[in-house]
Amino acid sequence: MTKKKVHYLRHLIEKNEKNEISEAEKNLLEDFLKKEFDNAEWDSTKMGSKENVSAEIFKNIKAHGTVKKSFAIYYKYAAAACIVLMLGIGVFLNAKVDVKDITVTTASATDSVKLTDGTLVYLAANSVFKYPEQFNSKTRSVTLLKGNAFFKVTKDPKHPFIITSANIKTRVLGTSFHISLDKGRSSVTVITGHVRVSSDKQITYLEPNERAVFSTSGLKKQRVGDMSLYGWYKKDIDLNNVTLHKVFTLLNFKYGVNFKPEDKEMLNTRITLYIKGGLSLRNILDQINYVTHLKFKPYGETVTVSH
Repeated sequence: MTKKKVHYLRHLIEKNEKNEISEAEKNLLEDFLKKEFDNAEWDSTKMGSKENVSAEIFKNIKAHGTVKKSFAIYYKYAAAACIVLMLGIGVFLNAKVDVKDITVTTASATDSVKLTDGTLVYLAANSVFKYPEQFNSKTRSVTLLKGNAFFKVTKDPKHPFIITSANIKTRVLGTSFHISLDKGRSSVTVITGHVRVSSDKQITYLEPNERAVFSTSGLKKQRVGDMSLYGWYKKDIDLNNVTLHKVFTLLNFKYGVNFKPEDKEMLNTRITLYIKGGLSLRNILDQINYVTHLKFKPYGETVTVSH
């Protein structure tokens, strides 16, 4: 609220207390209180009826003698009236519910989180995601601190969903997309719906099969031909004629391992592979070995690939 508006509200309140307010000014003040009351963020399941709580607030204030009789006509909008009254005496009241942040960290396996608005977030291995226990503001804001995540955002036009990932912000109303964050390099790939991606100096809008990549050179928009990689979060995965590079990237998402090929040309090899949910990494590597005759040697979080 601007200082000019606060000053005018204070002026109206003072006139009302002195019984010098006109009918038009009284209607203006009541309209403002009603608007504040109607637009107030409120969780009825946790806080009860807005009307009942407002009436109780006003009752308690009145009992302590802080509200004059002439102000009693606004009891219906007591919650908003309390805020305006504080502005009138020069005190800004901004009560907020203490919202707890939850951080989820994955290691060598994937995980999923269902947010309070119904949004589903699938986290790849070696990822860190932070979100509020309860959304209380006009936006639904979360943060991807590390790794990869696939989002299926519940549609809510009144409360945009915003993901911060390093140097970019992704803003959506309801859609599905993948975000990758690795050493400060962020990318957003859209599966369904429309997405707005912004950095400090640039903004771009994405549609399905489009990706925005942020690096030291800025924000760039790209077209994505093959979307098979972005089904990594599913229980069963069917890969048809894809490169080993994509297979290894997908396995990195699911199991947190890095692949080190002795010959990078082998990454262009194409295979068809079915990954059933619950299979161990060893089982999957045995399948790839059967098709390609490549050899895999695990060492810690790295798998060496050779002919």
